[in-house]
Amino acid sequence: MRTLAIYGLGVVGAQLALTLANQVDELLLLDPDEQRAVAVANDLQSAGLALPAKQIKAQAWADLKRAQAFVVALGPAEVVQPDLSAVVAAVQAAAPQVQAADFTGVVVNLTQPNEATTAWLQATWQLPPQRVLGSGTITDTHQLHQAVATALHVAPASVTGYVYGQHAGQIVPAWSTVQVDGRPLSALPGGHFDQQQVQTNARLMAYYVTRGQAGQLAAQTAAGRLLGAIFQDQQLVVSAAVFHPQYGGYVSFPVRVGRQGVGTYLLLDLYPVEQAQVQVAAEAIATQVAGLQQLSREQP
Repeated sequence: MRTLAIYGLGVVGAQLALTLANQVDELLLLDPDEQRAVAVANDLQSAGLALPAKQIKAQAWADLKRAQAFVVALGPAEVVQPDLSAVVAAVQAAAPQVQAADFTGVVVNLTQPNEATTAWLQATWQLPPQRVLGSGTITDTHQLHQAVATALHVAPASVTGYVYGQHAGQIVPAWSTVQVDGRPLSALPGGHFDQQQVQTNARLMAYYVTRGQAGQLAAQTAAGRLLGAIFQDQQLVVSAAVFHPQYGGYVSFPVRVGRQGVGTYLLLDLYPVEQAQVQVAAEAIATQVAGLQQLSREQP
């Protein structure tokens, strides 16, 4: 039986619940505001979904022990400077219930700033790092593929490669990993490929999303890919926010994702400058985590 839990029922969480309700056998709707959880549960039941009403449960924390996947979607999808006080309070409030439920599934965090909140959530809930991951730079990677495809007049599906580092911060487009139709950029015929311009175009996509405080569609798409990998044990390779021993903390890095969460790391040969940039990103994330820890100490 597929049981999915969602914590945080704002725009992203509620839409994700609607999208996935008919793809699971049991849906647990959780929120810091109990009335919101009950309202979303009743709203879904009123929508005439195929999932029986008794299988859509509000605030059923004890049932979390059956969940294979647990999506955390606290706060807006994308904001430049989010107010994290409410996020910190919500994560802390859920900790005793997550631990009491003996949750053994995989956490998929969509909360921003993603790498930092994923790291802090993992530590606060005291779960194994391999079972706590975030959406990371999945969206940034798609934006890079789109920008490369546009520049070369090919389909985005023809482009592979990864963005490492820190979503909405120290992103690291790893040009050493980018290929088009299976060939590295250096082997492509015809003309000069302006990496700087392509990178600028990819950043512009992210900027327009952030400026409009949107990102819901991208967040849902990233969540859908990760959940599919977990429920179907796909061993899907994505650049997600994961704990990486080399950096001593969380950073976005290509890994295989399956039923047990984070599997093997994709250890590609990065350029030295790219390796240095990933280290800078890891340090920036660690600074954000320290800020979350300070906020938690200031909570009443």
